[in-house]
Amino acid sequence: MQQIASLIQQYTPDAVALRRNLHRHPELSMKEVNTTRLIQETLQSYGIPLIQDVTLPSGTAALLQGGQPGKTLMLRADIDALPVQEKSGLPFASECPGVCHSCGHDIHTSALLLCARVLSQMREQLKGQVLFLFQPAEETGSGAAAVLESGLLERYKPDLAIGAHCWPDLPGGTVGLRKGGFMASSDTFLIRVTGRGGHGAHPHKSIDPIVTACYLVGQLQSVVSRSVAPLDSAVVTIGKFTAGTAANVIPDEAVLEGTVRTVDPAVQALVEQRIRDVSTYCAAAMGAQCEVEYHRGMPPLVCDPQVVDLLDAAASQQLGKEQVRYLEPPSMGSEDFARYLQQIPGAMFRIGTATDAPASHLPLHNAGILFDEQGIPTGASVMCQLAVNYLR
Repeated sequence: MQQIASLIQQYTPDAVALRRNLHRHPELSMKEVNTTRLIQETLQSYGIPLIQDVTLPSGTAALLQGGQPGKTLMLRADIDALPVQEKSGLPFASECPGVCHSCGHDIHTSALLLCARVLSQMREQLKGQVLFLFQPAEETGSGAAAVLESGLLERYKPDLAIGAHCWPDLPGGTVGLRKGGFMASSDTFLIRVTGRGGHGAHPHKSIDPIVTACYLVGQLQSVVSRSVAPLDSAVVTIGKFTAGTAANVIPDEAVLEGTVRTVDPAVQALVEQRIRDVSTYCAAAMGAQCEVEYHRGMPPLVCDPQVVDLLDAAASQQLGKEQVRYLEPPSMGSEDFARYLQQIPGAMFRIGTATDAPASHLPLHNAGILFDEQGIPTGASVMCQLAVNYLR
């Protein structure tokens, strides 16, 4: 434990400098060319071999062999930025117009590289191996799918997967844990309401799809309030309503588009079925017809309780028990790390990044958000201790 803390302290200034370099030069999903190159060069300077037999679209992976054979631990960081114009005012703010790291992926990347550097100094103590995954395209939801399609997990068969994410609701130096549902699924749907168009002055001769769709918007909220158990979490949001071409014309069609967030696969299935039922029967009651297109997106991110216990132990050893916070409500945001947890036991933890500065409490994806760089050694130390504990 003391060796980890000492090495973390020694290497943190380099990790912070690397983070600021990444922050200055953000790259969008699947375009992380320079980011990937920097990560690869950094890993090689630590003496950690890059994985050459599996090709990723961008991003990279590396494998640290321990002193003895054993299990495989996968540690993952996402590396892409957002299409947002930064307004943080930092001296190392993004130099790429319209692109910035306002979700903290530069913190995640730097923390995992710091972890890799420390573990490379302790490799003889490890019984097994550590798979470091620097994943592209989390923001578009396509990165984890690309990693799975590459065959990386099939080739290296990790026994456990750990991810981390910045969290402005927690103070710097702390971590957040939650057993079970941690982040939500992210589904989308399109409802096409078909009526019979006509003159706005003679509505009785038409079947108005706009009135029907408006009725549906209200009724769909009953899916959460009356079909989902009060202690379960779900969100149904209509984000787009398209209809009509003129003020005095009743159109033939109206289209609703929305998103669904749930943290339980059973609730996810329930909400989908209820959206189909409510849409079909409400439209029929208004004399219209309805077609529902429902697309399953990101699955819920569900943390294995036993793995959360491992994280708790590691964080308590490195940070102190008082720095470990349990999060009551899950986040209704989504994360493609969930795709790995459908195949591998694992968990994600939150890295606190809030300070006294009001901008550090802004929500993720805000152009002006600030992240406490203490999150880098915090995240790295937890991952290092977990690796040492797990690969004994």
